[in-house]
Amino acid sequence: MEVGKAERDWLELVADLLATPLTRLPDERIALQLCETFDLTGCSYNDLPAGSPDPAVLRLWPFDEKFGGHRGELLEWTEQRAHLAHPLLLFYLHTGSRVPVQTVDVPRWIADPDGEWSELAKPAASTHQLSLPLRLGPGTHRAFVMGRSEAFRPDEARLASLLWRLLTGLDRQVEANNTTSPEPEAAADLRLTPRELAVLGLLADGLTAAAIGHRLAIRERTVHKHLEHTYAKLGVADRLSAVLRAQHLGLLPRPEEAQLYVARGG
Repeated sequence: MEVGKAERDWLELVADLLATPLTRLPDERIALQLCETFDLTGCSYNDLPAGSPDPAVLRLWPFDEKFGGHRGELLEWTEQRAHLAHPLLLFYLHTGSRVPVQTVDVPRWIADPDGEWSELAKPAASTHQLSLPLRLGPGTHRAFVMGRSEAFRPDEARLASLLWRLLTGLDRQVEANNTTSPEPEAAADLRLTPRELAVLGLLADGLTAAAIGHRLAIRERTVHKHLEHTYAKLGVADRLSAVLRAQHLGLLPRPEEAQLYVARGG
């Protein structure tokens, strides 16, 4: 993809994500954007809590990609064997590094490029992988891992490094927001899209549907569609209830002094 377009796409994505406080990392949207930016075969989001009772989180996009018929094997191998044989995980374990790295740069003394991992990666067209680690430590390994059949060019590696810093910051924001959010799990289960959250935040500021549409450069009819979906997910029937419910879940900040004003028109 042309770098200029990639940068614009990421700026738009970040603007949406930062419009309201994040209580969950939108891993699907980020992974699909990474797939488009770097022309990937696939991208996984892995949260492997080593030594923790929490279940592992393994998601692989695009959902319709079969990976040469090895999709199930990839997920199973990652959960059961990655910590023992994946070059990127072994690299982080041996070096203590916390920065993005791709498999081609892992020294042979750390991992055999033709070993167990390669036997699965080759038919899945994912022999070249680049990791964007969000959190590494004794208790967890959280990262986006991008895979394709060609090595990442130097300019792509530089862009990936910039995105890594951005995603690490977003992950920390999610953690901070969930520290004070009364029901972070319930909020995450609602699966509001970034655009729905943006509309909800402007609604709480008292903007009409027409004003929200103007602010977000979308049609008023589209705003009403977003509101319709948001009401359904929140289980409410009007604007005031939607804002109050979102504040209770930690999706929106609570008003500290002045009573909330919500526009009734639009």
